[in-house]
Amino acid sequence: MRCQEISQLMSLYLDEALTVDEFRQLQMHLDGCPSCQARWATMKRISQLFAAAPLVSPPAGFVVRVSQRLAQRQARRRWLLGGLSLVTGLISIAVLLLPTILDACIVLEQLFVYSLWLRYGSQLMVRLISVARPLAKAVWLAITALLSPSGWSILAAYALAVFALTVLWAYLVSIQQKGYQVTRLAHGPH
Repeated sequence: MRCQEISQLMSLYLDEALTVDEFRQLQMHLDGCPSCQARWATMKRISQLFAAAPLVSPPAGFVVRVSQRLAQRQARRRWLLGGLSLVTGLISIAVLLLPTILDACIVLEQLFVYSLWLRYGSQLMVRLISVARPLAKAVWLAITALLSPSGWSILAAYALAVFALTVLWAYLVSIQQKGYQVTRLAHGPH
């Protein structure tokens, strides 16, 4: 064995992690290598000095300060994750509401242009109610998750998924709205 490998065996021996075969290899090499004998004697002295040295206690309040810093870091991390979840959720809600608001504007425009208050007014109310119920449920779930300490990560994943699905849904609705407007312009008002 080379001296480099024997040096590793010396460290393992001091850590009490040598096998019987490795111990024999170490002994055989040390019997014939004066430089490794000198290194071995130095390593044993240093190990004995460390073993004999008294343990030093940390300064007063050290554990408390470290615990406080860790708690502050964890609180900041939760706050950032919560803020990110909240922003993502708000963007998702805004994107969800955007087609409904645009649809409501189209309905209002039709109400004022064609004066069909009863027909379009009831349709508008039905559309607003159909959006308000799930929106209220989503807001309630978000508030419940925000108040739950274990819900932060779940809410963040949910918000990202909702945001992605909302963007896809808004894209599909905008394509459908364009087709509706082209058809309406081609056929004129009913």
